[in-house]
Amino acid sequence: MSDVVYNEQADGGRRDEDLMQAYGAGDADAFDELYERHKGAVFRYFTRQLPAAEANDCFQNLWLKLINARERYQANAPFKHYLFTLAHNVLMDHFRATRRLIATEPDELEAMSDGDDSNSGMEAVSRDRLRERLMKLIAALPFHQREAWLLQQEAGMSHEAIANVTDATEEGVKSRLRYARQKLKTGLKAYAR
Repeated sequence: MSDVVYNEQADGGRRDEDLMQAYGAGDADAFDELYERHKGAVFRYFTRQLPAAEANDCFQNLWLKLINARERYQANAPFKHYLFTLAHNVLMDHFRATRRLIATEPDELEAMSDGDDSNSGMEAVSRDRLRERLMKLIAALPFHQREAWLLQQEAGMSHEAIANVTDATEEGVKSRLRYARQKLKTGLKAYAR
């Protein structure tokens, strides 16, 4: 058994930072719990910036990097910031390797919709169209705006945390988010009631 002291979250579970330290000390169940908590947000972070096959590769690469770094992990910041910093680095490595900084083609985003609507009729069609339109608008954002917006929306990061992850200033992040919101809002005007 490990000598790691576990703090509890508000819901009674262990904090992410404690889980990662426990995983570093050999607790494989701690990794499983971290993976379950964060897989959705991290997967969406990649799929909203890359075609599906490339997003899957980056997603797997991220978790391999986390596994390989488990013994060196230091809880100096919230785990989510650490995880999304790794995700950002994996994405940048991918762009460097493919020699591009892309805006995902809107047509490729259609396959990213979860399509798990249980409602039928016009409401479901309207929601699908709205989701499709939003995915196309997100894909059309310039890379730095898109990344800042996704880190805020998917990871719930603060301006300061996004600045740390993306190596930008906090004011730069605020500007990127403001422009992203304006473009998304303008693009969704037709759907406003």
